[in-house]
Amino acid sequence: MKTGFIALLSDFGTNDPFVATMKGVILSKAPKVNIIDITHNIPPQDIITGAFFLMSCMSYMPKKTLFLCVVDPFVGTGRGILWARTKNYQFICPDNGLISWVEEIEPIGESRFINNSNLFLEKISSTFHGRDIMAPVAAEIAKGFPEKNIGPIFTEYRKNTFPRQIKTGNRILGEVIGIDNFGNVITSIDQKYIKANSIFTISEKTIKGIKLTYASVDDGGELALIGSFGFLEFSIRGGSFAKNHDIKIGQPVEAMISLDD
Repeated sequence: MKTGFIALLSDFGTNDPFVATMKGVILSKAPKVNIIDITHNIPPQDIITGAFFLMSCMSYMPKKTLFLCVVDPFVGTGRGILWARTKNYQFICPDNGLISWVEEIEPIGESRFINNSNLFLEKISSTFHGRDIMAPVAAEIAKGFPEKNIGPIFTEYRKNTFPRQIKTGNRILGEVIGIDNFGNVITSIDQKYIKANSIFTISEKTIKGIKLTYASVDDGGELALIGSFGFLEFSIRGGSFAKNHDIKIGQPVEAMISLDD
């Protein structure tokens, strides 16, 4: 799928030259492509946060965007590298579950195992496949290289199930699926299940009711709200809810919903 846009997501940070090196490889081979930086501050090797941020941003990107995602704790171990496409987007990433939640937005229509070494850089590092394999392949696809020539159909890639909320009576159980740069804690509980007078429990902390904005409480105040991703979030105005309560990805969350409301 030829495209003018490649969107990068990684855990590389910005203190080292890794991101710039990948961009250099892409632009050397496809100088007309536009590169979008989603984030390079995924917590190191945190596949779940990478999957969540990819899912959350993809529908806001230009149609045909190629997402090049590198969160790769198993680099050099023999895990595969995957190309996949939905109706409107395409993806290159390690086969480690990073692509798992894309189908919450659009179903994957085709996926392939990337093994055409003619597209790779001449020297392949065992620790930087983002530069030596993924970036040059992305550049070639962006220019219109036929996807059928990058490798065989591959449908048995690793998938991590999205943590659906569980509703039992007036209790809804979910878990933490993301923590943003402000320390806001994002849960898997969809806004459609939440009512204004709901009572929430997370990390032995109870919060009553939903606020509309982060500024709805005084400085230092804690609150629950529906964030921009459409999920229940917990926040501290002027602080980090995650840090204050030592919240981790996967931690359970409970909402009590009034049946009379």
